[in-house]
Amino acid sequence: MSTLLSISLVMPTFDEPERLEAALKSLSQQDYPLEATEIIVVDDASPHLNTERLDTALTPFELHLIRNEQNQGRARARNSALRVATGDIVIFLDSDMTVEPDFLRAHAERHQAHPEAIFIGNIRFSSEIPTTHLTRYIEGRGVHAADKEKPMHFKCFVTGNSSVRRSSLKRVGFFDEDLTAYGGEDLELGYRLHLAGIPFYYAPEALSYHHHLRAFEPLCRLMQTYGKQSIPILLRKHPELDNVLRLDAIGAAALSPRRLAFHLALSPLIHYPIRWLTRWFVEYYVPGLFFSYLFWYSRTRGYLQTLQTR
Repeated sequence: MSTLLSISLVMPTFDEPERLEAALKSLSQQDYPLEATEIIVVDDASPHLNTERLDTALTPFELHLIRNEQNQGRARARNSALRVATGDIVIFLDSDMTVEPDFLRAHAERHQAHPEAIFIGNIRFSSEIPTTHLTRYIEGRGVHAADKEKPMHFKCFVTGNSSVRRSSLKRVGFFDEDLTAYGGEDLELGYRLHLAGIPFYYAPEALSYHHHLRAFEPLCRLMQTYGKQSIPILLRKHPELDNVLRLDAIGAAALSPRRLAFHLALSPLIHYPIRWLTRWFVEYYVPGLFFSYLFWYSRTRGYLQTLQTR
């Protein structure tokens, strides 16, 4: 008989008390043993938080709540939880998600079968989020196209719904706390786990429902922030990630086809028509390639703007 794995679920949160309460309520219905489970929520300086409601929502599980006096970003928030976590495996979950009753067990059973691996769960939009071309695009990317029996690329690692052995995190180190803006902390940690030889797998049975969808334009602005503030840090520490971020053409010869194609993709001749068509036809039909291009464009423009100010 296999030994029961203990679980530390780590959930950062900021100023979304209703979604957080719903997330905890769904965790309260888990069929995993109480004695093998700890739920650690890190509140990153939310202005209002009713701790009694949160404790009640999670009953019969006990809530371990860490409260930051100042907003420190998702990397530092998660690290605060990891420093006190005691579980054999760590499950990362975002606070705007709810889960099925077998969520913890689904992750744990995958780890029972693999001595050391990372598992990325199945994130779907909840029923109250209208289905659009944007939601279809998001749900069709990353792990959703993967074979659950085969290892996948480390770039698919996301901490909205994933799990890893705590011993693996102690071996490679926690999240990089230099990454304080939107994006990059998942990729950076995933890359270090990859360098340590730890494989990544898709766990479609570990299902979570996302209760929040940013509109297209705010997503583009977030991608620009990612490019401006996070990518310079990523590439300073791991310059070899330029091909994962599709920025390797920057270093190509000036007249090479790759460099020319890169600059053409950034030109107004390409960008403006695609952005205009996407804005006007998002309710009707937008090819997924348009979304991929526009998010890449926003991220890359943000990064190039940073380079120009140096």
